[in-house]
Amino acid sequence: MTPVNRLIGSKNLNGDIMPFIYNTYVKPEWIDYNGHMQDAYYGLVFSYAVDAFQDWVGFDAAYRAKTDCTIYLIEEHKYFLREVKEADPLVVQIEVLGVSDKLFHLHCVMKSMGQDVAISELMEMHVCQKPTPKGVPIPRDIFTQLETLVLSKDKQSTIAHRGRAMVIKS
Repeated sequence: MTPVNRLIGSKNLNGDIMPFIYNTYVKPEWIDYNGHMQDAYYGLVFSYAVDAFQDWVGFDAAYRAKTDCTIYLIEEHKYFLREVKEADPLVVQIEVLGVSDKLFHLHCVMKSMGQDVAISELMEMHVCQKPTPKGVPIPRDIFTQLETLVLSKDKQSTIAHRGRAMVIKS
């Protein structure tokens, strides 16, 4: 399970911001009685991918230890599009849809062999855990990194499989 590292804000030949990429494969213990990956493991793969993304933008273990801050998932919408089988390769692409002082909104696409197999849209909150958990502003340097990754409204309008509106209100 590895992220594909590139500079934050890297662009492709069309000038579009490239998504964060996380690679893994379907493990034997993830297979259910129907012979495909059990639904709960789609969530696990998305969770691992988002953890790697958070580390990439600066919310890593050193940051968490130094600040007592972390990230909480506060809302998620998931779509299951195709089944995957044992040992199938999985690639999760993560893009940022929005960011505010305490929140960031992610869109994740899980692919296998070039086909979309699941979609996850998440709202995450930056939280200080001590003395009791509460939302706090994202540090400026990390906020700037996230802001650099936000997809344009034109690109966002082309995203398929979006449920009820999930947005950051300004």
